[in-house]
Amino acid sequence: MENSNLNYTSILNHFVVNSILTEKQTSIIYNKIMKSKPSKKMTSGAYYRQLGQCRTKVRRIVYTILLLRLFSVLDVGTFSVLDQLNNQLNVMLNKRSDEIDTNTLSNVISLVDDVIAKLVLI
Repeated sequence: MENSNLNYTSILNHFVVNSILTEKQTSIIYNKIMKSKPSKKMTSGAYYRQLGQCRTKVRRIVYTILLLRLFSVLDVGTFSVLDQLNNQLNVMLNKRSDEIDTNTLSNVISLVDDVIAKLVLI
């Protein structure tokens, strides 16, 4: 996403806090996907070690999702709703900051939380 305003930061922070990835790991993943250079504050050895840990963790996340779907712990239909929400978030977050009010942003975060809560069937 190109928009790095407060709206993007607010949603991103909410997702990071509620994920199993650390802020540093999400930063490394994002920079790798965006083909940015590693942070100058981190040695190349530390960067590549962290990058390897990120790859391993993401793979484990995917296996976990597959396992939970096999156990029927995750509602399969909710994944399509999450995909639609993700598309709408991309559209919304690429708007100018003054086009999105705080109330709308709060409602979107609540909606995402509700959909994720319904996804888990245990």
